Amino acid sequence: MKVKQQTLQSFEFLLDDGDEEKFISYFTQNEPLLSGHLIILSGVKYEKVEEFLSERGFCYLQKGNCKLNERKRDVRQLPKISIEEALEKLEDGKEPEIEKEPENKVKLTKKRSREIIEKPVRSGTFIQTKNDLTVLSQINDGSEIEISGNLEVFGTINGKIICNGVYMLLRDIGAIGNVIFNGIILDKEKFKTKRAKIVRLNSSNMKLIIEEL
Repeated sequence: MKVKQQTLQSFEFLLDDGDEEKFISYFTQNEPLLSGHLIILSGVKYEKVEEFLSERGFCYLQKGNCKLNERKRDVRQLPKISIEEALEKLEDGKEPEIEKEPENKVKLTKKRSREIIEKPVRSGTFIQTKNDLTVLSQINDGSEIEISGNLEVFGTINGKIICNGVYMLLRDIGAIGNVIFNGIILDKEKFKTKRAKIVRLNSSNMKLIIEEL
C-alpha cells in the first residue's frame, strides 16, 4: 500500500433549500475559475447538483459531520495610513511603513521586492511570485498569475489571477477574466466603472472591502 499526502485547493458551497438552480447558475458562470479545485458540498444534498458536477468532470465530496483541518492564513494588516498616502509612496518606489509587531513576536526585517511588467501578459503565460507585482498593461485570456504579495494591474484582466497578498489595485475585470483574492472570487459587476479600486480584507472579520479611488 502506498500513501501520498496532497495539499488540495478547494471551494466549499453551503446549500440551503432552493439553492439548486442558484448553484448551477453560479458554477456555470465561474467554471473556468473553479476548474482544478476540489468542490465541497455541505448543507442540503441535491442529486441534480452532483450529476451536474459529474458531467463536467469535477471532483467533489458531500461534507457530513466531519471537521476538515483547515489551514489558517496569515494575513498582514494594512499600514495605518490613508490609501492616497500609500499610493504616493508606491509611485515613489517606497514601501509603506508597517506598524511594529509586539516585542514577543519575531520581526521580519527583509523587505518585499517589487516586480514590474510593462508589456501585455500573453496567452499561455504562467507567472508565480512571492514578491509584489505591478502590471502596467492587460492580462490576456489563457494567462495566469499566482502571487503571494500585493498586486497592481492597470490594464484589463481577461486571464486568471490568484492573489493572497494584503491588497490589490485593479481597474477592470473583463468578461472572461477571473480573480480570486485570499480565497474570495471577486464580483465582476463591481468593476464595470473601470475606475481604480483597492481590494483588501477587513482585519477584524476578514470580509472583503472594495474601495473606489
